[in-house]
Amino acid sequence: MSVERTYPEIDDAELMAAYVRGDVSAMDALVARYRQPLFAWFLGMSGNRADAEDLFQDCWFRVIRSAERFSDISFKAWLWRIARNLVIDLRRKKKPDTSLDVPFDMDGIGDGTTLGDLIPAATYTPGQEVELADMRQRVRLAVASLTPGQREVFLMRTEAGLPFNEIARQLDIPLNTALGRMHDALGKLKGWLNKEASGRKPQKKVAK
Repeated sequence: MSVERTYPEIDDAELMAAYVRGDVSAMDALVARYRQPLFAWFLGMSGNRADAEDLFQDCWFRVIRSAERFSDISFKAWLWRIARNLVIDLRRKKKPDTSLDVPFDMDGIGDGTTLGDLIPAATYTPGQEVELADMRQRVRLAVASLTPGQREVFLMRTEAGLPFNEIARQLDIPLNTALGRMHDALGKLKGWLNKEASGRKPQKKVAK
């Protein structure tokens, strides 16, 4: 039985308190609870799996190291503040000419679809798996085409599930700016995907 199922009714703050009291499995439950959205967010922000894995590990190391000082109302918001600071640190270490258009190394980033939603199920037919793979490629390229500001707000909302007022607070921008970036991101993604899809339609053969 997974540790997450062991604590289905316990909220994040209680799990943190339990961990501080010595219950190691409480931290395991938190990691299991946020594994998918946090890794998907790191993947979307870093652009490659190796960096995402390093960021994921560093993030939980910082959580463990700071557990006794945790006093925020929202563990999720606190967790993503740590995560965002790690991404900022990574960007500072990267070369300034690192391209933002590098396709993601892993599937599942895009228009609200989570990593888990896009992992092919064993019951999919080969034809369905081909369609899913094609859709994944188009989605991750579309997300990579967003500006850094749009991409950050988009992923904080769709992958982290943070409310817009928390996103605005973490990014230190007005709420309307956060909403505007999300609106622009969605419009750009829709336009990009529609344009890309129309370009893939087979041309009708003209009868001679």
